[in-house]
Amino acid sequence: MAAIKLFKYIFGLVSTVAIFTNLYAKAIVPPAQTVTICEGSSAVLSAVTVNAAAYQWYLNGKMVAGAFDQKMVAGQPGNYKVIAFNSQSCASEISDEIAVIVTPSASISFPALTGKTLGDAPFKLNAVSILPVTYTARPAGIVNIINDVVTIIGVGDVEIIATAAGLNSCGNEISAKQTLKVNPKAPVGSLVDLAIVASSNTKTISTEQPFEYTLTVKNQAVMAATEVSVKDTLPAALDFISVNNAVAGKATFDPVTRLLTWKMDQLKGNTSSELRFSAKANKHGAIKNTVKVASAEQDSNLSNNTSIDYKDIAGINIPNVFTPNGDGKNDTFTIPDLTQYKENEIVIVNRWGGEVFQAKNYQNTWTGNNLDEGTYFYSLKVKNTNGEVEEFKGYITLLRSAI
Repeated sequence: MAAIKLFKYIFGLVSTVAIFTNLYAKAIVPPAQTVTICEGSSAVLSAVTVNAAAYQWYLNGKMVAGAFDQKMVAGQPGNYKVIAFNSQSCASEISDEIAVIVTPSASISFPALTGKTLGDAPFKLNAVSILPVTYTARPAGIVNIINDVVTIIGVGDVEIIATAAGLNSCGNEISAKQTLKVNPKAPVGSLVDLAIVASSNTKTISTEQPFEYTLTVKNQAVMAATEVSVKDTLPAALDFISVNNAVAGKATFDPVTRLLTWKMDQLKGNTSSELRFSAKANKHGAIKNTVKVASAEQDSNLSNNTSIDYKDIAGINIPNVFTPNGDGKNDTFTIPDLTQYKENEIVIVNRWGGEVFQAKNYQNTWTGNNLDEGTYFYSLKVKNTNGEVEEFKGYITLLRSAI
């Protein structure tokens, strides 16, 4: 066995190594070779010999299943060898090892940058790579960068580029970029004035029927407001469905805390923005929803940073039986949802239309007034938060025995 010759050449991302083996001459063993490839590429190892009918490739001393061809595509790191067989199944000596080394491709991670204000203290950039990172900025005149420390010298939007050189033969330089917003420093005594208005659509809504809220934020001052945050903790009577539209910024909902958060990097002076989202009620009556807004700046008028919306959900849950027998259970005609209405009036009559009870601002106290057991009829009027009067009619059965 002879003349084992090894050579290699590289093109693109593929390395090719040729191994020449003569089955009938005495082996001349050359030095082992090393092939370096980039992560994601492969080396083509080629065994060429006289009168060879088949081959068997090995990786780290173990046979590679199905590797019987003249060429072996090597994408895994390790030591490769090959044996050639002639038509009589006689095997050559095993070839020298060829070491395949995989060099990982470089990467760079550059987290988003938080907005700054002219006059803020210098801060460090935090791009991450296995290679040294350098920084540049464009346009000029907004920041100075020395090594990884940024000093703010102007206002506006500046693009900061983090760059790392390529790794060995695995490509050219890599880069990532983020935009830094630098806001002007507020003049002494200058404040923002954010106002929030929360409103729900006015059509009549029943439980489990979706309806929409609109949150409108306006900056009523000349200077811009930054890091604007609107927070709406939904009451238990509301089930969140979806965010339908955010004119600016981003809105998210946390189902655990029931907190809807809408954030905007900036709201310029004398401008407004709007968010719409859908919800549904899981109970009758008036639902109170409170929304608040704030920014990084001091607000000149805190009275308009909170808005409350009252939404009346049609229908009141009125029971049709009660047992005023003094056992402490169901002894009064109780309408639980009535506490959600400021004004109400109830009239109760017997089967002949005779009035047996009447009250304004009923407090769930009627016990039947020593009336006989039987069925009575009520008319209940309530005034909703829009000032409209709604009327509910039905019957109530009075029983002295417990049920």
